[in-house]
Order: sequence, then C-alpha cells, then structure tokens
Amino acid sequence: MSGDGNCGFRAVAFEVYKDEDDWYKVKQKMKNTYLKYKDTLYKVEEDIMMNRLDSFKSPCLGNDDLPLWFSTFTCPQVVADTFQRPVILYCYLENYVNGEIRRFYELQVFFPFIEMEMSKTEYPISLLLSHTHFYSIDYQRTPTGRLRKLTKPTINHDHARIRRDNPTL
Repeated sequence: MSGDGNCGFRAVAFEVYKDEDDWYKVKQKMKNTYLKYKDTLYKVEEDIMMNRLDSFKSPCLGNDDLPLWFSTFTCPQVVADTFQRPVILYCYLENYVNGEIRRFYELQVFFPFIEMEMSKTEYPISLLLSHTHFYSIDYQRTPTGRLRKLTKPTINHDHARIRRDNPTL
C-alpha cells in the first residue's frame, strides 16, 4: 500500500476492488453508510469522521493530517457494515519504554451489524496495522478454497454495547 496517509483506505480498496487506487470509492461508500447510521450505530464525533471521509488529500502525512487517517476504532466497523463482510484487524506495534522495546499484538474482528450473507464470512477484509502503516493480508487457503485455520480474534470491544442499544439489528 502506498504510504501517503491513506494506506488504511487503500488496503480496504485492494481487498474490495483489487486496486488500491480506488481508495476514494471506499471513502465515498463508507460516508454513505456512516451518514445512514450515525445516530444509532456509530458513537463518534461527527465532524471528525466527516472530515476523515470527506478528505481526498494525498499525501496527508503532516501532524495536522493525523485525524484524516484510517481509525482503528470506528473505521473497521463502518467498513464491515459498508461492504457487508467481516473485518479482521491485526495490530503489531513497537514502542520504546525506558530504553526497552515493548511489543503490542492485537487481533480483533468487526462483524457487520447490517445484513451479511454467510458466504461472505469466507472472505473477510483483513488488515494489518504495523507501526503507522496499513497492509492488506492475503490468507493461505486449502485446495478447496477454504481459509486455513487462524488464531481466533476477539470481537470488536464495542460490539456488545451496539447490539444492546439496537435490539432490532
């Protein structure tokens, strides 16, 4: 994925359209979904999310551009709902604390709250965040096309609240 500040959206575009240059299409579709459900499913500040989804700035690598980047909190859920596919987010981060390297690994899955055909569970949108860059992940498959076994991710930390607050989903 190109490192222009839109790498998260580019990784999703590659997963969905097989072309990272369609990242602007991803943002447009995400915006439509966000606007449709902003008062029920997504509890983020609307102006921050709208600035993120309205921006087509490239590159956006300055400190003032950080709010335009793909957020690991809300964006994966909006992607799952937009494309009606689960999103698996792998995070690998390294930080230096008191001269020591601290490694942080996390694995989460975001299931669509909107409709999802069961056949789409075989084709999750899979993203890796390493340091400050997103990548698309291609899984190994069995000879019959099924995904090979994976470590089970934890469900999105906000899943239970959203289901509780929206019992008709």
